[in-house]
Amino acid sequence: MSVPEDRSETVVSPALDTQTIDQLRRLQVEYANPQFLHQLVQIFTTNAPRRMEQIRTAIAARDNRALEHTAHTLKSNCAMLGASRMAGYCHELENHGEQGAFDEARAVLARAEAEFPRVMEELGALLTVERAT
Repeated sequence: MSVPEDRSETVVSPALDTQTIDQLRRLQVEYANPQFLHQLVQIFTTNAPRRMEQIRTAIAARDNRALEHTAHTLKSNCAMLGASRMAGYCHELENHGEQGAFDEARAVLARAEAEFPRVMEELGALLTVERAT
């Protein structure tokens, strides 16, 4: 008698919400701007790494105002592009900044640091698809 293989794998949902991306594509048509989505992604991929660095710096410096402000900005940008999980981490960081809860912020930052490359990778893939269409 053979032992069944353990096929349980950790399935991670996509970093980007496809409904949000589809909505942005519809706006692209509505605005008659075929570069709309591309421009949004370009702006995000240019600015978001700086925002992440600013969050790291704010936590290290225990600067609650900078943490709250930067996390709020990144949260909005992530939500606009459908990076819901990342936006949620930013929301938590924003709240921890408001409360001056830097130990908690460090724990959330670790999760955000793991999610951020996935967001950037999926946005890169999205740009590739957009260029092809």
